[in-house]
Amino acid sequence: MHYENALEACAATWFSVGETARILIGLARLSLAGGDPDAARDWLAQARAQALDPPDPLLLADVADALADLAPAPERAAELLGAAAGLRGAPLSGSPDVARTTRHTRACLSAQDYATAYERGRSLRSAAVGER
Repeated sequence: MHYENALEACAATWFSVGETARILIGLARLSLAGGDPDAARDWLAQARAQALDPPDPLLLADVADALADLAPAPERAAELLGAAAGLRGAPLSGSPDVARTTRHTRACLSAQDYATAYERGRSLRSAAVGER
């Protein structure tokens, strides 16, 4: 409810692109937690568009972390987590969402497969967050 109210306020007043995109990411995470991955994808597509125009690496890293939750395969999730770390310059610490996604992704892949996909994402950075 608070995210929806904040998003309405974005339309009525001036909010920065970053604030708007973070609201969209929050709505995506709520949609996913509520069992609606399609809505989550839609919210994240909007957030990604905001983060790319003009490019904002830190905001795009937040989008990549959230997209990892929706990845169709563990390799893609690891790649997105790596892209987020590459865009930030380091992995995000302290986020329960990212920690949960990382644990789940690591459990689904061998250590080598995880490391390979993660490093591929770190190298690709923003290119890894593009639509696929």
